[in-house]
Amino acid sequence: MRGGAPMPDVIDRLFDLYIIQNNHYLIQFAGGAYRTFTEKDGPLRRHQLDAHLKGKKTVGTFGGKFFTKFMTFDVDFKDQATAKWVTYKLAEALNTAGVKSYAISFSGNKGYHVDIFFNKAVSIASTRKFFDFIIESAELRSVQGGEIEYRPSGSQGVKLPIGTHQKTGNYCGFCLVEDGLRVMSPEESTDYLHAIKKTDSALILDIINGSDEAVYDLDDAAEMETVISRHKMLETYDQTESYTLSRSAERYNNGLTGPGQRHKSFLMLARLFNHNGVERDEAVCAIAEWFSWQDTAFYESDAEFCAKDLRECVDYIFTNNLTLTVEQRDITVKFNEIDGIVRGCSSLVHKALVYAMLIHSKRWAGESGAFYMTYDQMAQAAGIDRSTAARNIPKLEAAGIIQIVQRDQKVRGTHIKKPNVYRMNLQSSDEGAAEFNVTAGTGLTECLLYFYDEAQLRKLLPRRQYAQLAS
Repeated sequence: MRGGAPMPDVIDRLFDLYIIQNNHYLIQFAGGAYRTFTEKDGPLRRHQLDAHLKGKKTVGTFGGKFFTKFMTFDVDFKDQATAKWVTYKLAEALNTAGVKSYAISFSGNKGYHVDIFFNKAVSIASTRKFFDFIIESAELRSVQGGEIEYRPSGSQGVKLPIGTHQKTGNYCGFCLVEDGLRVMSPEESTDYLHAIKKTDSALILDIINGSDEAVYDLDDAAEMETVISRHKMLETYDQTESYTLSRSAERYNNGLTGPGQRHKSFLMLARLFNHNGVERDEAVCAIAEWFSWQDTAFYESDAEFCAKDLRECVDYIFTNNLTLTVEQRDITVKFNEIDGIVRGCSSLVHKALVYAMLIHSKRWAGESGAFYMTYDQMAQAAGIDRSTAARNIPKLEAAGIIQIVQRDQKVRGTHIKKPNVYRMNLQSSDEGAAEFNVTAGTGLTECLLYFYDEAQLRKLLPRRQYAQLAS
């Protein structure tokens, strides 16, 4: 089949088993470089799958945003003997769980893909639970030298089988456990593709105790995914924990805290840098520098793979202009904090700037109190210009009102500066202090008028400041 004209039903079979939406896919080109395609590039076409079958390109697919018609255990280990052993363990765990219909294919390098296909669309959340169940059952959490990853999701794709790995030149044919995972020829793999049986989705849900969950006909799910993919959600609607600014700030400050966080952290930090207006290449350098001090016990992939994954994550985030969201918190300022601004800041500019930073910190700071704020954000929030903000930040630190956790630090070996990180030093721990609920648009003047009467303000503020704030 390779080099000739593939039978149309082979392409149809790939669509039937692997493609739930055709507006988000990836292609690996000669040499191994990947490119992700989205709706603006046009849908996945038959001629691209034809090129895949002929070994000229390699096509990969993503799951939907909510549903998938198949799932993959992506086995990737440095040592192929270990990869084989892990794949055997996965097959044994699936058989024990009662899932007898699955397909194993060679990844083209040193790993394997173990695919399960469903007769009805299943939520990605459920297939992730099933993935975790099998990994635990097979006792594969602590295997060293590589990793097993869930695929596909809405953001992480997987290469289709019976193609060619464009970097190694190896054919990605199907394998059988009973045959020692020998890679089948193109002809054998094509026959095997047509013989694959789908698994009853209800079985998967029963295993994870999710039998009450709805499943959808594949055509209905595909139609829903198409509609969903065309809807552009406003960023303020996305309140998922993974994409909040405070969570990203904590990860940047504290680093990896356990295994299985590397890829998600790359995506999270790429959103963080895009949110802060950092250029794409600068973001790659900054995250690479951050990754250089992480505990290597928390990940198994080699440096080349991690660097490639980092670049792909940053490209995906910046190409799609994904940023972060701010948690919808009820913001409360205390008398001690406002009094610290009034008494600790001599100029009106300082008062306005510190108040802006205080409100910003309450929205965005992580548990450690650290938060990001650009000079442009300070200027906009405080009603001053950017240069004034930059000029006065060192003065506020010298006065002890703020702490500069990180400022003007260069990424190792470059002239690129990392984003600014601050922490407020205003006292706020007095439980008996009066509080004021701040809503959008609440300014310093409103806080002052809440906490002080006119006579107190005249005493506390210089005459000109009182006139400006009270006007």
